[in-house]
Amino acid sequence: MSMKLTRIALFIASTFLLASTLSVPANAANIKKGDVCSPIGATFKQKNSNFICTKKGSSAVWKIVKKSASPTPTITYFTMPNVIGMNLQLAQDLLQSKGSYLVDQEDALGLNRFQLVDSNWKVCRQSPKSGGKTATSAIVTLSAVKLTERCP
Repeated sequence: MSMKLTRIALFIASTFLLASTLSVPANAANIKKGDVCSPIGATFKQKNSNFICTKKGSSAVWKIVKKSASPTPTITYFTMPNVIGMNLQLAQDLLQSKGSYLVDQEDALGLNRFQLVDSNWKVCRQSPKSGGKTATSAIVTLSAVKLTERCP
């Protein structure tokens, strides 16, 4: 083994040994705020408390990390427009302008065709119906046929 590879192997082994022995004190089950720790930035969870190793003066000590309250998700709504008869691409653009990006498309004739070029299709049915209050997180389903076909 070359000298360079030996040094790399020793470095990796010493780093692993250092990381595995220094980050948590021997009496880890009884760690308290202010106990000496190493390395700075190490974290530890004990029962209902989370600790982080922080620098205090010339040493490093465990500090309790306060849990922040979970933010309440905000649900936004829009009034569902009537997109029946519209070009499928324009209907999608309109829904996206209202914040609705969860759009499912289906073949209104039940032939399971994919709408590869949305501008070549027109909307026959929509769900949810127009006029109602709809969450932007709701899935909108648009049933469409090719421009040259009639809606069922």
